[in-house]
Amino acid sequence: MNARRRTVVVALAVAVVAVLYLGVAREGPGLAELWQWLGSSFGGDPLATMDEFSFANLRLPRLLVAAFGGAALALAGAVMQATFRNQLASPDLVGTAAGAAFGGALAIVLGWSKRAVIATPLASLAGALAATSLVFVLARAHGRFAVSTLLLAGLALHNLVGALTSFVVTFRFNNYTASSDVLFWLMGGLEARTWDHAAITSIGCMVFAAMVWPRRRELDLLTLHDDTAHSLGVDATSARRWLVWCACGLTATTVSNTGGIAFVGLVVPHLARLLVGPSHRVLLPACAVLGALLLVVSDWVCRLAPPEANLRLGVVTALFGAPYFLFLLVRQRRGESS
Repeated sequence: MNARRRTVVVALAVAVVAVLYLGVAREGPGLAELWQWLGSSFGGDPLATMDEFSFANLRLPRLLVAAFGGAALALAGAVMQATFRNQLASPDLVGTAAGAAFGGALAIVLGWSKRAVIATPLASLAGALAATSLVFVLARAHGRFAVSTLLLAGLALHNLVGALTSFVVTFRFNNYTASSDVLFWLMGGLEARTWDHAAITSIGCMVFAAMVWPRRRELDLLTLHDDTAHSLGVDATSARRWLVWCACGLTATTVSNTGGIAFVGLVVPHLARLLVGPSHRVLLPACAVLGALLLVVSDWVCRLAPPEANLRLGVVTALFGAPYFLFLLVRQRRGESS
């Protein structure tokens, strides 16, 4: 089976899981009501008002946030790993995710989230953009961005903003409601997602993915040495700056609506390379569908879990992602010992 067919198979798996996600829940309408709701759009019997509201305004927006968010994080991870020539690079490498977490935590602590549903995502998006911009300002030297300085600036900002986020939590530690809301936000989750959240996530994913796609050849060349890329007609510095900004945009528009999500941008590109190979012409679509599949399945697990478990989305993705890297470690040790 060639790479394109494998990607199509995964895309079909996403479609099947999406149907199950909408129709199989711990409580509320099930698959029979889902088919009736879909059939009512073509002149079938109308569905009960509450069931229709559940599908159209609760489950479907949440599904879209999960699908487009997973795709965006996976694409961002693939771009980061190519531009930095490091397969352990992830979307939060230059402080974008940390800035988004800080903005969201600040909105919750200051009470903005209670005034408007969209306040937390917007504050999170602003924090992500501010942190990323500051990283680029700090890393700029003589009009150029060296990989090492960009990584160091990103690491410094990531730790600094992370410390500020922790301070925000402890500053309100006597307010149990505010501090618990912040902690739940930092662990990721898609509860109470609306069409506003779905619009931000889906539009951000499509816009920045459309910016990355024409530069797939540049991504292939950036995995080589900069001198090699330059000899083949690619300005590595300019291409890297543009692509990192696109990856940050993909990350910011997702994390602003999902909270902290671990491992998706790190693990999915590895799985996609095993599935379709390293060429970004096929790797990027594979990352998008695999990322969507992983996050939809992870959020479905959260929805099916007992409510008293308080299972968070970031915890589930970490449980999926960590064993894979342990597998890589074991395989590498076996290769060294043989």
